[in-house]
Amino acid sequence: MNKKILILMLCWISLQLPAQNSIGIQAGFLGTHTSVSEYERINRNDFLLDSMSISSYVGSVQVVVNADIDLGKNVFLSTGFHYCKKGLSDVTFTDSRGGTWSAVATQQYVGLSLLLGYHFHFNQSRLGLHVATGPQADFAVGMPNGGALYSGTYSRFLMPFSRFNELDFSWRAEAGISYKLGPGDVIAKLSYLYGMSDVLEDAFVIGRSMSAGISVGYSFSLGKRD
Repeated sequence: MNKKILILMLCWISLQLPAQNSIGIQAGFLGTHTSVSEYERINRNDFLLDSMSISSYVGSVQVVVNADIDLGKNVFLSTGFHYCKKGLSDVTFTDSRGGTWSAVATQQYVGLSLLLGYHFHFNQSRLGLHVATGPQADFAVGMPNGGALYSGTYSRFLMPFSRFNELDFSWRAEAGISYKLGPGDVIAKLSYLYGMSDVLEDAFVIGRSMSAGISVGYSFSLGKRD
């Protein structure tokens, strides 16, 4: 296991130990669109994007482990540990003779979120709803992708779209439905992440990610059930 993943996971667990009310795990699908733009370079009038074809959508499995702390009056604090893939599914350069050079440009991420939420259960019902929002920080992990490692003739075209910054900071919003079953709840969630940082490691090429996903899982209650 990547050392960075292990360290983040251990830090997250240690923060949750004092006062948990529930802990759960969910898995599902996350779709990410990364919008790319480019600034003009000093003493150059050409743009790399003029010669590039970019597939900006990436679909990925997402896995979330979360701990919810009840703050009273149906308000709760939710912390989460996340895994997913983001980036660009494909970047292609077309040379002056019409030849094409392609590379995959996806990146693995692990992250931490801190959400403030509100939840309630319907009277005399096992069914409940919740909404939550807050910041999420995702960290690039794993080996660089093929585009970042490319060292051929046209590397200057491919690499700016394939090298990812260490941090992808976003604002997360989610809504979910729960159903009491056994010692906990079956949970289904819809989530949206609004990217607030530049994800590409280049002074002139800028990338911002927007993600939407769905997940299902189970949350174990650590307190007395109603």
